[in-house]
Amino acid sequence: MNAYDVLKEHHTLLRQLGTRLREAPIGTSERQKCIDDLLLEFDIHMRIEDDLYYPALAAASTLIAIAHAEHRQIYDQLAVALRTSPKSPDYQAEWDSFLTVLEAHADEEERDLVPPPAPVSLSDEELDRLGREMTERMEQLRGSTVERLHVKGRAALLRVF
Repeated sequence: MNAYDVLKEHHTLLRQLGTRLREAPIGTSERQKCIDDLLLEFDIHMRIEDDLYYPALAAASTLIAIAHAEHRQIYDQLAVALRTSPKSPDYQAEWDSFLTVLEAHADEEERDLVPPPAPVSLSDEELDRLGREMTERMEQLRGSTVERLHVKGRAALLRVF
């Protein structure tokens, strides 16, 4: 699978996890599992983009800078959602805001960077290699206890700060 397809497929997974989160009853273990799953996949997604995909598109530096700014915006909204008590009347609205920002980023990325504009030009072989690297990295991170601890630690820090 080439890099574009890997990104689109993972965006679809993130959207599906967002739908599950919206549908899960507040304050339940089901909802917490949805949050945990979404945070893991979100972290994996940011890491494959930042570590693999964006560096391959270095010639599109302005768009990459915008994408990085959007990542910061998503993390900011995630921090607000994580800090909001499930008992707060704003709880669902904060998670909806996070999911809206996340989904908007995925939509913009697919519009602007899949495929990237000139002067970036990746051959089919380069796209396939990059897609394999991204898929392998995602599988490695999903199976990693250290990654799960990393995500839980980041979530704990975002709740505090």
